[in-house]
Amino acid sequence: MAGSAVNLRSRPSASRASLGHLTRGDLVDVDRKQGGWYRVTVAERSLSGIRAGTVGWVAEHYLTPSVCMRLD
Repeated sequence: MAGSAVNLRSRPSASRASLGHLTRGDLVDVDRKQGGWYRVTVAERSLSGIRAGTVGWVAEHYLTPSVCMRLD
């Protein structure tokens, strides 16, 4: 996350309801892009208490890409 606290939105619009706040260090998985928004799934319980598995939308400019690999 590039911002200190950003809204996880129910739909890809700043005027839509916030599902809670994501903070720097919270991990999300990106699933798709629509306009300037990404649909994400919260990977682990967020620092603010959003449950893992929660799906919502985050504005593109707040995300910092990273690569994670899981070895089986």
